Amino acid sequence: MEGYLFQKTGVAIGQLALDLLSRNEGERIPTVSEYQEKFGVSRGTIQNAFKYLKDNGAISIGYHGHLGAYIETIHYGKLQSCCIRKELLGIMPLPYSTTYEGFAAAIYMELEKLNFNMAYSRGAGGRIRLVESGTYQFAVVSQYAAEYSIENGSDIEVALNFGPGSFLSRHVLLLRDTTKEGICDGMRVSYDSASLDQSRITKNITKGKQVELVNIKTQNTVSSLLDGTIDAGIWNYDDIIDNKYRQLKVVRLTDDVYDDKFSTAVIVIKKGDEYMRALLEKYINIPSVLNILKEVREGKRLADY
Repeated sequence: MEGYLFQKTGVAIGQLALDLLSRNEGERIPTVSEYQEKFGVSRGTIQNAFKYLKDNGAISIGYHGHLGAYIETIHYGKLQSCCIRKELLGIMPLPYSTTYEGFAAAIYMELEKLNFNMAYSRGAGGRIRLVESGTYQFAVVSQYAAEYSIENGSDIEVALNFGPGSFLSRHVLLLRDTTKEGICDGMRVSYDSASLDQSRITKNITKGKQVELVNIKTQNTVSSLLDGTIDAGIWNYDDIIDNKYRQLKVVRLTDDVYDDKFSTAVIVIKKGDEYMRALLEKYINIPSVLNILKEVREGKRLADY
């Protein structure tokens, strides 16, 4: 592959391998002419790319007469090694809760046939920018963060939506003063501009209130409440289930300030990346992910990621 890499045939090998990664054994494949038009190269270049993949044991092709060519056998690992980018990289929130751990474990299990690695980073905006730049091929964010970013010009699109409760069970309001029932004038409230979800929900719950917004990283919300730095903050209810925090008041958010888009996990990819969409749709089965997530939450499965 190395000698081919910066030649037309090398590029075609990478494109063809990526296309075939999203296909199955027994599936009919496009004709050489169709690939020629799709990749904008000569017929001979496509034929050479197919020959390279077959000679290296990545695929074998069968023929059904007038029905055309089909994939007889496919070796996904070898096929992926022929792609220009040999590793699939995703990024998601820091796995500080059982739900995030379960989600990470589920994605690893779904992509076990591929050379895949997941990175972890706070802030949906930052994760989305890393997808736009091509550093990562996909990111896990909330549906709200994805839609907000797309509306504001981000060069991404949603590839998979896992439904309400898949990103987290829900957000709640934590109060240091257990005698209070909600946000009151004069309170110091945590605000994390790097978190699209936390910052939006915080703006919703403080609307019309005379409060001080204190710049604090979302993951420091509980410690800042306990040491008296802030009086209130939005938090992930899953972490409360895991760690209790009995000395703090937990307040459920009402529907006028909160909806399911904040609790819904989606996977975003670079806009127009049809190969990545096809790859994720092929390998990631949403019901399977949700079942693994449920088992991890219930303690029936270890979160191996």
